[in-house]
Amino acid sequence: MRARRDSPWDVVVVGAGITGVALGLALHQAGLRVRVLDRAAAPPFVPDPAFDPRIYAISTASQAFLARVGGWQAMDPTRIEPIRAMDIQGDGQGRLHFDAAGPDGSLGYIAESGALLDGLLTVVRRSAPDLIEAPVSVQLETEEGGDAAQRRDHLTLHCTASPAAPATTYRTRLLVAADGLQSSLRQQLGIAARFRPYGQTAVVANYESDVAHGGAARQWFLHGEVVALLPLPGNLVSLVWSAREEHAQALLALTPQERTAALQAVVGYGVGNLVERSKPAGFPLRWMRVERLTAPRAVLVGDAAHGVHPMAGQGLNLGLQDAAELSALLVNRGEGPDCGDAGLLRRYARARAEPVWAMQGLTDGLFRLFGEDRWGLPRVRNWGMSQVDRLPALKRLLIDQANS
Repeated sequence: MRARRDSPWDVVVVGAGITGVALGLALHQAGLRVRVLDRAAAPPFVPDPAFDPRIYAISTASQAFLARVGGWQAMDPTRIEPIRAMDIQGDGQGRLHFDAAGPDGSLGYIAESGALLDGLLTVVRRSAPDLIEAPVSVQLETEEGGDAAQRRDHLTLHCTASPAAPATTYRTRLLVAADGLQSSLRQQLGIAARFRPYGQTAVVANYESDVAHGGAARQWFLHGEVVALLPLPGNLVSLVWSAREEHAQALLALTPQERTAALQAVVGYGVGNLVERSKPAGFPLRWMRVERLTAPRAVLVGDAAHGVHPMAGQGLNLGLQDAAELSALLVNRGEGPDCGDAGLLRRYARARAEPVWAMQGLTDGLFRLFGEDRWGLPRVRNWGMSQVDRLPALKRLLIDQANS
């Protein structure tokens, strides 16, 4: 249903990535008047036999949300790999193993970024062709002091498709910033963010092995660095090597054969003989926390709201659970409050504060714990891992927490 542009929308989402589109679909399917805006149109997804090196670990809770909006079913199932087990090795004798216990025998799933977004866009094309407008730049109407110009019942956006094009005005009861870690909208709303670089870059690439991975995700802690091999369909695995900056640049400068030899020296040959199948890429790693998740008639979701170390693979999951929580609050708000009601936004902020802070604390704590070698820490952390491995109830709790 297309609303008149001079009538306030229930929700305008800025950012047509995975989180923004999933949120837009959830609200549209519930009958709300919603629009998703982005500065660039998504390029067509062209499946690569070697798979895209930018992949995500999807929790069972996130998979369920994607399934509710139809995006999961619209994906090519041959591009999805269930995680059947997880093996974590410390930088000493510490070991930790998790077996699958989900409803389909999985701990979660591995899927490409492009395939996930394409599944959601397939649903958009089929059932909500007017949901997304792109490319368009978005400017929040502000008052003289630079604060957002909030009317009693809406915010106003001015959008242009190109510098020479006339501006289109949108009025919305609720504005959702889903435009990424460097969110322009967050800055326009006056919400401060604290960034802290980890001094690391994630080196990512895909490899083929001559040994079946069995759906196992593997991770090695290496005195401050983390190497993960995540299962992809067939005999492919995805490397995510969180390496110190200088080391990461050195790895990226190697030939494929040299880089593979460096990787095998770390992970050994229990994973088989590896052959690099995709061009490597590097992504600088940063921690980010915002001073608040909401502003009057506005809210942050996804990477605009938080940044975490990728060692737990929970960045996108946090964003999708932001979208799930916000959509549930808006759809079930009852009679009376509109979508930008301050009470609703306070409930959203309270609901998301604990899981986001807990995940940031866990990943940041692990990064610091395994980056320090003083005061006998190596022996303590490896002993701790082995002790956890002997406690099935605690392991079950950790799995449930990661999938919530």
